[in-house]
Amino acid sequence: MRRLHTANSTIDADPGEFLAAPLNFEINANALAIAEFASCFDHRPEMIAIVEEAQFLGRMLRIEHHQYDAPITMRVSEHIALVGDITMSSDLAAKVLTSLGYHRQESGQLSLQKLGTALEDHRTYAAFAKAGITPLFESLAFIAATDCGEQHPLLEWTS
Repeated sequence: MRRLHTANSTIDADPGEFLAAPLNFEINANALAIAEFASCFDHRPEMIAIVEEAQFLGRMLRIEHHQYDAPITMRVSEHIALVGDITMSSDLAAKVLTSLGYHRQESGQLSLQKLGTALEDHRTYAAFAKAGITPLFESLAFIAATDCGEQHPLLEWTS
């Protein structure tokens, strides 16, 4: 997994795990090239099938090793593979929030459904264009259009 982690795959370690060498974590299956993954696991078809299923379903991969003498397991997670934290400068974040109709000093959250509704409004696009941040509009629109099944992820921000 270390080889996969160094290939720009973000590891979402469980609380209490060391990020450098976690034993229980999730990783975005879509960030993994099947060929790279297969070479790490000696081209084992059962391992590749799990990654392919996670990629097809848009899910994270769950890696678990609960006890020293227990086997390490890998399975398709119930969590969707969206995005992790979107880090941006406070000025850029203020432009995004203002364009969405929120105030800079507020902390809050917004469901992806409400985000999608806001992005469908032509005035929102105009606000993003006026702020010169239309690429962020496109990124948020892509995230908002993700089919999340039974899950209801949130876009959260803090000041």
